[in-house]
Amino acid sequence: MSDGWKNVLIIVITLILGYLITLLPFPENFSREAVLMLSIAFIAVVFWITECIPIYITAIVIMFLQGVLGIQPIGDVLGYIASPVNTIVLAGFVIAAAFSTYDLDTRFSLHVISIMGNKTRNLALGAMLSTALLSMWIANTAAAAIMVPIGVGILEIESREKRQDSNLGKVMLIGIGYAAHIGGIGTPAGTTVAPITIAFLEDMAGIHITFLEWMLRGVPVVILLTPLAWFILSFVIYPLKNEKIGGGREVVSNQLQRLGGLKSGQKHVIFLFFVSILLWVADSFLPLLDDWLYIASLIIVFMFLAPVIGVISWEEAEEEIGWGVFILVGGGLALGSGLEKTGIISMVGGFLANILVNSPFILIILAIGLLSAISITLLSSVTATASTVVPIAITLALSFGMDVSQFAMVSAFGASLAFLLPITPPNAISYKHDYFDSYDMTRAGVPSLILAVLVIGAVFGLLHIVSA
Repeated sequence: MSDGWKNVLIIVITLILGYLITLLPFPENFSREAVLMLSIAFIAVVFWITECIPIYITAIVIMFLQGVLGIQPIGDVLGYIASPVNTIVLAGFVIAAAFSTYDLDTRFSLHVISIMGNKTRNLALGAMLSTALLSMWIANTAAAAIMVPIGVGILEIESREKRQDSNLGKVMLIGIGYAAHIGGIGTPAGTTVAPITIAFLEDMAGIHITFLEWMLRGVPVVILLTPLAWFILSFVIYPLKNEKIGGGREVVSNQLQRLGGLKSGQKHVIFLFFVSILLWVADSFLPLLDDWLYIASLIIVFMFLAPVIGVISWEEAEEEIGWGVFILVGGGLALGSGLEKTGIISMVGGFLANILVNSPFILIILAIGLLSAISITLLSSVTATASTVVPIAITLALSFGMDVSQFAMVSAFGASLAFLLPITPPNAISYKHDYFDSYDMTRAGVPSLILAVLVIGAVFGLLHIVSA
């Protein structure tokens, strides 16, 4: 059977099962809308996991079914595509386009790696640090797409081993995938998880998170997790002898030489990039508009594209912009909103509250982080995971009377820990070069994920003690 017909079969079976769910005998406290929303959520999860249709189309299916079945008015559901949080996503795409157009992304990555020298462990660490730093400001998929060819170029110098026999290949490419996800935690511009979380906090709890407030919690996690993930990969799971790669530094130096010195256009992009950061964090220091984060994002877009002061054309930006991401974010927000408005989130939150009642703060935080980290493996999409687990975390915090923003951000960070399988785009980009298989990533991912959840728990536990 061809892949096309397999996908058709999955779609038909999923829709039948979704219908059968609506016929099950649910408790009396389940409204008809809640039952229908559960069916929609089931269909969305299966479609996202199997990718029987593109994940962006799944987002449209979520919105379509909610409108048709009367869960939410179709106008409200479609409005999530135009959510203000997508302005942050758009600004990130435009910055990435400018970096790519002027080769600043590659230049930055090569400079970091050149500092690390020729030793295998150091080169792997350099690749991971470069990826994480890039992923803080551009989409994690783009960061992986930039770094994987650089990593493969270094690996091909040492071609004496078969690809899947190379520990360096496993560490380098699995590490780049991990670092892309970790780096996205650092700022609201790094991954769709952050804007979605910010939107849910505002809608469900009336809490506004500034760009700097997110960074103050996210950057420490990135700083801790990136070297820890590298340590687990290169010392514990796939030990490297820390031998030198003959010509490794030379390869990087040659590429830097071909790029030459910084040109005026590149300096212009760097200047605009730092202005963008200042605009994003300004509302943490100045009494600005409530929606400043989104207004600043639109100013950034205009700044990069405007005549004279800008650095790229709309056509150049459009090549980098993934328009489907806006639909994906909209679908994710619609899914979370539907689950919340039909009471399902409250039921799940109440169930977890009964289990975790009287538990210490740190245990609750670890449970939320672990739930999110496991969910990303099941749902395959960080957007789908955040849309499902972040509202649960917010509901749980409200029921316990605890810091809602901390619960939401722990959940968001956990949703970024796609360490177990090569099913997310950054991991898939690394996987396609055949230096590791799925088992290799899972073997490294289990301890890495557990340690990452512990680190997130420790960071937020410390913040909780300080703010108490």
